[in-house]
Amino acid sequence: MPVCLGLDYGLRRIGIAAGDTGRRLAFAVTTHVEGRDGSVLELLRSLVAERGVQRIVVGLPLTADGREADLAGRARGFAALLGRELGLEVVLWDERYSSAEADRWLPTGRKGGKEARDALAAEIILQSYLDSTAAGGDGTEAGA
Repeated sequence: MPVCLGLDYGLRRIGIAAGDTGRRLAFAVTTHVEGRDGSVLELLRSLVAERGVQRIVVGLPLTADGREADLAGRARGFAALLGRELGLEVVLWDERYSSAEADRWLPTGRKGGKEARDALAAEIILQSYLDSTAAGGDGTEAGA
């Protein structure tokens, strides 16, 4: 079954989730923190090799009315970099409200704070993508 990684892209933190198209179940893996955790590309290379990843889903920041948010251009650039460096299909996926939904699921004051939220947001993004493909969607870029 094809394995996917889902990413909640941010300048400081990148939440990472994994899942597969067969079981259609995503789960939070970790959060990479820029300046603390080394190269995000090396971490992703490692996860791709360990898990047999075939596709990466990167959250595309959109506003409530569907326009691209300020960070969208950087997310697009990051997705293009991943495609070149990792040689995998990279899909941009609408991430509206994923962080807000993650906040609703996490208990107030939970250890891990923003890092836990970002990993859960990546899970929510990837789950939305997997649900779309299960419902007959083609898994192409959403909201762009």
